[in-house]
Amino acid sequence: MITNYRRSTHRARRYRGERTVGGCLVYAGDDLLDKHLFVHPVSPGGFDWSPDADDDRACQLAIALLAPTFGLEVAVDDYHLFATNFVKRELTGNTWTVRSQDLKEDGLRTKFAHREYPENTAPSPSEVNIETVDIDGLSYAGEIALARRYDDILWNKGNRRGNLRRLQEIRTGALDPADEPVSKQWVGTHLGLTAAAAKRALAEEFETMGELAAWVLYATTLTDRRNIGETTANRLRSRRGVFIRWFGGEGYIPQYDDDQQTLSGQPSQ
Repeated sequence: MITNYRRSTHRARRYRGERTVGGCLVYAGDDLLDKHLFVHPVSPGGFDWSPDADDDRACQLAIALLAPTFGLEVAVDDYHLFATNFVKRELTGNTWTVRSQDLKEDGLRTKFAHREYPENTAPSPSEVNIETVDIDGLSYAGEIALARRYDDILWNKGNRRGNLRRLQEIRTGALDPADEPVSKQWVGTHLGLTAAAAKRALAEEFETMGELAAWVLYATTLTDRRNIGETTANRLRSRRGVFIRWFGGEGYIPQYDDDQQTLSGQPSQ
């Protein structure tokens, strides 16, 4: 899944630090390096480096360097290691220059395991709850923790924060995915069907996603419906996980009664 964060917006070929009377300034190319508080706000006050640097400020610099170079998950998981192994160890002067390729040197994030590292204060999956979190005010660290907690039921196509918002709406009752209409495009894209007749039949005969999912997951047989052969039926059954993610959990998928007429057409003879 993608996020709204664009590494190319922040990435530079060269980073430069200057310790001045007014504070510690860090540049990404010709521009000031963004503090990346929206990733994880360890030190809103700014950056620092060198062995005597404040841990929180060194950690914020580590986040700001890691995120555009390696991505958000590495920044959230490893910033405390990088702060000690690189920001406080390698950046020792009042001024320094680092190339982006220098940051990728083997072991910079993980070596020197004997050291005492600053605490990683990014939230863990157990500390976040989709039903109570403020999605709009969420940091990327919080977004990553939520995605990991609900990994087995979170829709994994498209924008991750949008998918988390959708899951929250399902869990709080603001959205019932069972009421959403079935579209031929959704059937073709997510169910892996190649037969045009089968895709058309499903899109035409089921009005809602609840009806479609209940039939695919719980009907005794699928091959008694028109244009649904054994190969198509097996493919549909294999998409169980797709439906569970779309509904935000199997508990939100309606049950199916084989005796109930849910299709507009009759079984083929």
